[in-house]
Amino acid sequence: MLAGLSTEEYARIEPDLEPFTLTFGEIIYEFKAPIDHIYFPESGVLSMVGIAGDENLIEVGLLGREGLSGLPFFLGMPTSANQVIVQGEGTASRMKADVARNHFARGGPFHDEILLFTHELFLQVIQTVNCNRHHEVEQRLSRWLLMMRDRVTSNTLQLTQEFLSWMLGVRNQAVSRAAIRLQSEGAIQYSRGALTIVDRTQLERLACECYRMMKTRANSHAY
Repeated sequence: MLAGLSTEEYARIEPDLEPFTLTFGEIIYEFKAPIDHIYFPESGVLSMVGIAGDENLIEVGLLGREGLSGLPFFLGMPTSANQVIVQGEGTASRMKADVARNHFARGGPFHDEILLFTHELFLQVIQTVNCNRHHEVEQRLSRWLLMMRDRVTSNTLQLTQEFLSWMLGVRNQAVSRAAIRLQSEGAIQYSRGALTIVDRTQLERLACECYRMMKTRANSHAY
């Protein structure tokens, strides 16, 4: 998101930014924990994880360099409604939450970029809910892997079966069957703790239309 700012606007906020390393599996915010910093990924991926009615975990949003983590703070909410976890390691810039809100309150490009991302994230969450309700696990897994690949630099992702079950809101056995199917179709190679995309074109063919809709929207508002 920061890359979309003008040189002048970035220079205004840059003194309040500090570098931060995103470590795989690290929890950025706990459920209902105070939002003390706003994180702007430069590489890597953050996953927003919610709790289903039976207290099972399920991913509700995914963001990389196109966005930020800590959005509720700009909307007047001092705590995080979700757990936010590093799904893809990388780097980020972060800013103290109070300072970021002061910059936001001044208006201008920083303010406008945050509002645009708010809109895009809202649309992504809606699409994800619809996808989880109407599409097969193989399609949903393909869509999720493509969304991850768009935000990282490697075809190999650090993944466990348990984590994938959280992301898709299904049991481990369903994830295993879906991964085996994608592997049999030549789209991925899957082993304990790692998954490699070997044929992106095939993976796109196996994904539901949700991915193409999300990708089209992202391209129309490229940062």
